[in-house]
Amino acid sequence: MNQFTNFLLRAGTWANQNKYLSAIKNAFQTFLPFTIVGAAGVLWTSVICNSSTGLGALFPPIMGLSFLNPAFSALNFCTIGCIAIGVTYLVGSEIGKANGRDSVFCGLLSVIALISVTNTSTVVTADDGSVIRTITGIFGDSLGSRGLFTGMLIAILASELYHQISKVDALQIKMPEQVPTSVAKSFSALIPAFLVIMSVSLLNLFVVMVSGNYINDLIFAGIQAPLQHVGGSLPGFLMFELIALLFWAVGLHGDNLISGVLTPILTGLILENLDAVTAGSVPVNIINNSFQRGFYGLGGTGMTISLTLAILIAGKRPENRSTAKIALVPNLFNIGEINVFGIPVVLNPILLIPFIAAPMATILFGYIMTAIHICPVMYVQVPWTMPPVLHGFLATGGSVMGGLCELVGIVIATLIYLPFVVLYERQQTAADKSETES
Repeated sequence: MNQFTNFLLRAGTWANQNKYLSAIKNAFQTFLPFTIVGAAGVLWTSVICNSSTGLGALFPPIMGLSFLNPAFSALNFCTIGCIAIGVTYLVGSEIGKANGRDSVFCGLLSVIALISVTNTSTVVTADDGSVIRTITGIFGDSLGSRGLFTGMLIAILASELYHQISKVDALQIKMPEQVPTSVAKSFSALIPAFLVIMSVSLLNLFVVMVSGNYINDLIFAGIQAPLQHVGGSLPGFLMFELIALLFWAVGLHGDNLISGVLTPILTGLILENLDAVTAGSVPVNIINNSFQRGFYGLGGTGMTISLTLAILIAGKRPENRSTAKIALVPNLFNIGEINVFGIPVVLNPILLIPFIAAPMATILFGYIMTAIHICPVMYVQVPWTMPPVLHGFLATGGSVMGGLCELVGIVIATLIYLPFVVLYERQQTAADKSETES
């Protein structure tokens, strides 16, 4: 057991200190408010002011506000529709900061490098092969969810390449001391920035010449799509969350440690759902960011709101009930640290069993309910602090069944926790008795 604990601690330390995983985790956390803003735009155009699929079908007068729909559509496009740009900038900025470089410059350099590998010209031809016209511009799917992994990889490549090239003193333009510092810094970065952008652009040119596809297409087909298939599958998702729970078991923040890998996958999946709804289609990715919160971390990671309820129902020891009462309000906003470290769950062989078993059971429940179309597929990313039940209602685009399924999930998890709470209190009582007798 000690060897396994030490292994988890070493793995957790490595993941927490890994520059690239930390950069990706921080980038998605920073961009989260914009994702929610974009989701609000979709809620308006698809759920509220829509005469065929939304409130407008039940309450026609609301369609008098349909003139606002273009503004809400723009809200979605400039945030979620351009998420690759924002995440690329943020990842590049984080890596630049970690390398001791100008974070703003590294972020901009990463975005420019991303655009340099993006298709900006498409020839439209007739059936006989004659050219009708050439369309210039960047297609929306290159800036949205399909460009996420490309943006992250290009940001890492561009920032690291710039860091290494900037170490070469001969490649920096030295300005006289009388020149303002900001101007001198710009000239100092000129040659390294040129070499980075040119190198990335030439790499893309080579890829196009060899494969006939742009880098973004290859990365999506070869990396992003397979990862989303694994992370979006029930076995893959259960494996990721089991790893996170095992990290929590030894006192490490498991969700943060795996978020650098899992968050981009789940974000891509929910954005695909959002794109489908925006296009008037049906979302199909059952597992995504909102599903994770709704059936794995509701009331706190490990469904800890259910641990609180189990203690309030069956617990008799004053210290446990007091902790549960304190934890209840944070649990309503999906914060479970008071349970994990206050009861505690960490390194507690009895409570660790339901801490792992409860979310595994609710994930299976949520997946089955969604697969048989009782719970709608979640496609709206709402703030992670959204209270249980209300979270499910909003994440499914205003479906009562979404909230009801989350409520049933809480009940299932509570029933799993109950016998272990009783067993744990018996152990505590026995330990107190033994201590008194000694």
